[in-house]
Amino acid sequence: MKQKIQNHLQSVTKHLYISPLERCNLHCAVCYTRKTSSALTQKQIVAFIGAYQKQYPLETITFCGGEVFVLPYFPGLVNLLCKRHLFIQIITNGTIDRLAEFTYPNLVNMLVSIDGLRGYHDANRGRGNFKKSMALLVKAQKSGFHVGIFSIVTKQNYPDIPRFEQYVAKRLGREMPITYHPRKPMVYLQNHPTSNIKGKIQGFDFLDKEQIVRIMRDKTTFPLKELGCYQIALMSDGNIYGCCEGPVPIGTISDPIKNIVNNLKHNVETWETANRGSRYLGCAYPDFVCGLCDSIANINI
Repeated sequence: MKQKIQNHLQSVTKHLYISPLERCNLHCAVCYTRKTSSALTQKQIVAFIGAYQKQYPLETITFCGGEVFVLPYFPGLVNLLCKRHLFIQIITNGTIDRLAEFTYPNLVNMLVSIDGLRGYHDANRGRGNFKKSMALLVKAQKSGFHVGIFSIVTKQNYPDIPRFEQYVAKRLGREMPITYHPRKPMVYLQNHPTSNIKGKIQGFDFLDKEQIVRIMRDKTTFPLKELGCYQIALMSDGNIYGCCEGPVPIGTISDPIKNIVNNLKHNVETWETANRGSRYLGCAYPDFVCGLCDSIANINI
């Protein structure tokens, strides 16, 4: 395996992604996640993390949902993990304020989902939610949390990105790290076995290939323009995937940790074998690549 990818894989194993539930307090127009009732308990999460740390050094954990703040135990879980010297990233819609329950804000990155300016954001996530999410972002920054924005991009809000960035910088008093996420293309929605739901399209149209290439080339995005966004991703049903958007499990919560990591490495090796000479960091699902294969191939890195 190419040394660049080997080094990246070593870094990847220091991170976990955990989605403890799919349930949410909102009903976003473009949501592509099937709202199942499955949920991980705090005991399951702590046990999995403990087992992982016995095999690999762990530095960071990302939590996402659903909406993690609907879980009664969630802030307490984060406090426990921070006490164990782990850095925690939380992806949230920002409409449930439980910031006061956190003991170590300096060890938490609050990544709030804001999809653009007020009118567009509220059309997707519900009236009044732009105000709530921005207020939480401002409050989190003042309270000592690390903060950032995660923003889903469609044809409608794509032209407003410069104005959106200016608004956020003015409101927060500084330039804010924003990660842009092109709305899942139809090929993803039609083929992903657990997320085959398309949501509303009118008023939230998919980016065309040229727009996807441009935003991935010029902005911080997920997926990353160099790829390499694979990770050990534990989902609410106990299945583990090779990334947060993976279509096929690489293990379960009860499998030996080394087997899970080896399965991830095998998938990346398969990608590298099929893409020799590529400058990319690879993908754990070489036949899928989040449905963005054609676009990513046109990005010059």
